[in-house]
Amino acid sequence: MEMAEKTVAEWYANHPISAPHILTKLTNLRGSTKDVTPQELYPYDQDHYDGLNANARLADKTQMKPGDHVLDVCAGLCGPARWYVTERGVDVTGIDISPNRVDGAKELNALVGMQDQIQPILGSAMDMPFDDNQFDAAVSQESFLHIPDKAKALSEVFRVLRPGGRFAFTDWVMHSSLSEDEMEQYSQRFACQSLLSIPEYQDKLEQTGFKVVSADDVTASWGEILARRLSMYQTLDAEAERAGNPSKGDEFLKMYAQFVSDVQQRRIGGVRLAAEKPQ
Repeated sequence: MEMAEKTVAEWYANHPISAPHILTKLTNLRGSTKDVTPQELYPYDQDHYDGLNANARLADKTQMKPGDHVLDVCAGLCGPARWYVTERGVDVTGIDISPNRVDGAKELNALVGMQDQIQPILGSAMDMPFDDNQFDAAVSQESFLHIPDKAKALSEVFRVLRPGGRFAFTDWVMHSSLSEDEMEQYSQRFACQSLLSIPEYQDKLEQTGFKVVSADDVTASWGEILARRLSMYQTLDAEAERAGNPSKGDEFLKMYAQFVSDVQQRRIGGVRLAAEKPQ
């Protein structure tokens, strides 16, 4: 594993949202984890911005339909994948670089009886173990910031999509330049490898061979969402300390607060892109 990918895997191993955290929440709420439905996981397993609404938008952008085989790039705990299976009637293969995330996804999939519809795979988005033209659609949420070579990852998505298939994803973008010190902080605190502008993302997609269908600047809505997420992390951190578990620490929370501020000031932001592989 490349050093950058190892750093990302280690960062997610210490993420405040994890399979044990979700299972603890469920047990406290309902007394056990017997006969859990996918819908009961939704309040806890959607580790991305704007939750179920974000899933629906990406599903619509890819024109996802029942029976499709969907690739989720950097699938994490497979929260979105479980939603796609439940709400859109598809099968999902998720690839992720983090053993912690892949193991947690398998546990949660089995908990709700989706081990046959969702296949979490440990692997790199820059070197996918899949055949050409294997998938009908592909999605990803706030993950490409962690990928060292975005062009290579986009080429891999293009390769494994069937002709006419669509890739829809969200990611961080840069609206104005950050200093080297600021980028180093984002690298250390968020395992961020690099940030592109929206036009740069469009160019890279086109250079890969994709036709860009849409590019939606979602920075304004993210500013509100991330402020709520910061409050959630602060609550989770306090709960973890009371339960005797490790805290993420003041430094993480301070850096996250800086991230929220940078988004609200439009220094950093978000984009929702959709692109199609030509027939």
